[in-house]
Amino acid sequence: MSTLLEARQQGQTYPVAVGPALPRLAGFTEGRDSVALVTCARVIRTDPGRRLAASLARSAPLAATLILPDGERGKTLAVLERSASRLLRAGLTRRSLVVAVGGGAVTDAGGFLASVFMRGIDWLAVPTTVLAMVDAALGGKTAVNLPEAKNAVGAFHPPVGVLADPAWLATLPPREMRSGLGEVLKYGFLRPELLPRLAAEARAGRAGARTLADCAAVKLEVVERDPREKAERKLLNLGHTFGHGVEAAGGFRRFTHGESVAIGMAYAFRLARRMGRVGDGEVERVEAALTGAGLPVRVSPSVARKALRLTAHDKKRSAAGLLWVLPIRRGGGWAVEWDVVADPAAVRDAAREIGRQG
Repeated sequence: MSTLLEARQQGQTYPVAVGPALPRLAGFTEGRDSVALVTCARVIRTDPGRRLAASLARSAPLAATLILPDGERGKTLAVLERSASRLLRAGLTRRSLVVAVGGGAVTDAGGFLASVFMRGIDWLAVPTTVLAMVDAALGGKTAVNLPEAKNAVGAFHPPVGVLADPAWLATLPPREMRSGLGEVLKYGFLRPELLPRLAAEARAGRAGARTLADCAAVKLEVVERDPREKAERKLLNLGHTFGHGVEAAGGFRRFTHGESVAIGMAYAFRLARRMGRVGDGEVERVEAALTGAGLPVRVSPSVARKALRLTAHDKKRSAAGLLWVLPIRRGGGWAVEWDVVADPAAVRDAAREIGRQG
């Protein structure tokens, strides 16, 4: 059973299928000069990874298989340069296809590689984690990191399709599963009417096909209205400003992306409380959902201070200062707004709150 969504972005449409991936693979590789598989070792060693690689080899002229370093270590300019050289030596052309199979780091890096190789070739996303299925592989944002900041070098380059197969989730270690649930809960915080069901799924440690499709649908709606993140799409960065600082403060190793975003969302609601935008009830509800999913909402004082310093490199900075995505009380719940300027004292005080232990 599959759910087929249609993404519309930058004058093109592409399918986002939640369901078995292998039956759809040949439809994307047919007629290509060649295909390159971009993945990582821990993905290609799984049973689904081996089956997909074998299916790809049968259905397409597979010219290269690039095994990136796992996680954020695969998202560097040095890795990008080596990968582009591999594609060139393998004979890829502008009619070739990059198939990125993996979590958010692989789809970010593989998509960016496709965006710059020969000034842009097509790519197909096959996300293998919750985080990638509901966020990273959708919307065409591709990037690699700099040592100072996550996703600092990138491009908008939509894929020709996204094949989100829930069967991959059985291969995830518990921490990786929890990490993805942080992004699932983000959609509940953006659409509070979804929060009770999404929080229940997260507490149970799972993300079923309906949840994956619902989260993907929210993101695709927002991306269609704002494909290049000039306005409403900034909402999808809820928790990411401080969260990316946490991730960088941990050297992109200590905290997973989902853990960092969870801390960042707790921070955003606490900052909003400091500014009088929400009250204790909203903060408690958000943090209960996060901790119920086994996600952190605090860091050590030293990490909090370093994370705050590193937000200076955030892409959302303007001449007026750092712009935040923050909730505001509305009716019986809250809404989320983008491009909010925060008082520097409130920003520092909220960081001190997040940096308290216990």
